[in-house]
Amino acid sequence: MFSELTRLDTHQLVEYVNLILEKSELSSDSVKSIIASVRRLSSIKIENIFTYKHLSEINNMCLRLNTLKKKSTDAFRPFISSSTRTLCHSMGNPLKAAEDMIELEEKGDILNSLLRIVTFLCNRYAMGASNAALIGECLYPETSIVFDEQNSSSYRKEIAHMARYYRLHLGSFLAIELAKELKRFPSNYKDNRFESIIELYETGCADYIFNFLVDTKTREEKLVTPILMDLDGNRKVLAIHIYGDEKIRLWKRWGDGYDGLYDISGNRSNIHMEVSPFFDSVAIT
Repeated sequence: MFSELTRLDTHQLVEYVNLILEKSELSSDSVKSIIASVRRLSSIKIENIFTYKHLSEINNMCLRLNTLKKKSTDAFRPFISSSTRTLCHSMGNPLKAAEDMIELEEKGDILNSLLRIVTFLCNRYAMGASNAALIGECLYPETSIVFDEQNSSSYRKEIAHMARYYRLHLGSFLAIELAKELKRFPSNYKDNRFESIIELYETGCADYIFNFLVDTKTREEKLVTPILMDLDGNRKVLAIHIYGDEKIRLWKRWGDGYDGLYDISGNRSNIHMEVSPFFDSVAIT
């Protein structure tokens, strides 16, 4: 049933894109390219992302994950500057270039219409995350249970973060795909840096976060992704894959901060990550 609904949604979205673009003055090839991008985004298998996988299955994914994370890290590294400073902040550079060109070419109405599709896909993604959290191990708010916006971490903040960044990543990808079809878009931006993020979602990652790993000697920014894991057949948690890991070493509950990770044996890990990504997320009610 889920796959039938997904195919139906994709067909309807393609029809919607055709209506948006029929008066856009873009070439037929450009229209086909944008439709292909929308079709790709709407075909991401959300049910695969939010299915709990055995540890051995995720370990078999690690080689592919590291290949994609190298591609993604290398894609954004050239945009680190005195103003961006980090890989996380450098991601805004190619998006800003795309948005500026779209505004210059007066195609903002097209982008706004395309982002409606992203909003639709984001809501579907949030539903998938919410369904998975129902049977997963969760961190609950420490103070108010209902009005939990002031809690830095909770399972609801994790769901909100996943949905928010899914929207931002898909929207950025689509904005660049539109800008690529405009004649004056700079050639050095025409490789869509967000494609590697889409590939990680297609592989089964539930989120995409640049965190700083800190020990007594080093502080290094690395790409971190949670993947839903069925640990020992009775614990449904989030496996944490860090760029470079050849197998899963860490996991956490839904809503745990990245400074409270567990090792595979269930002991608190001594690996420390800076940045709590949920603090500014709006909880889904």
